[in-house]
Amino acid sequence: MILEHFVLDAPSMMALRGSRQLSGLIHNAYLDPAARLWIPLLSLVEAEREAAGLLAHVGQIDAFRTVDVDYATAYAAFELVRREADGLALGQAAAVVAARRLEHECPGDAVLIATVSPEPYEGLGAAVMDLDR
Repeated sequence: MILEHFVLDAPSMMALRGSRQLSGLIHNAYLDPAARLWIPLLSLVEAEREAAGLLAHVGQIDAFRTVDVDYATAYAAFELVRREADGLALGQAAAVVAARRLEHECPGDAVLIATVSPEPYEGLGAAVMDLDR
């Protein structure tokens, strides 16, 4: 079975309380066994800094799976932030690293970064779903 993996970045997590498209994606992932929603923990930490209480809110949604932080993940995310001087935040870099990891671990599956802020991903080779369309 081919799965669909959606990686949420920090801006999308901050939009959890008001995005109809994101709410629909969560609802779909909850009902569809072929859909997976991933939250990189580095992205969640960044989002929590901007929107206090988000960590507890996300923890109550059963549809989410987390991408844990190990040294290699943190290093890759910070390197990406350093290389992309034109505005890629840590929570977005973590989403790119998580998407690349999922592509490697799940060849043949669809992997998309689901975001309300697609511009920073241009030129990074990451497949993006614009949640504001």
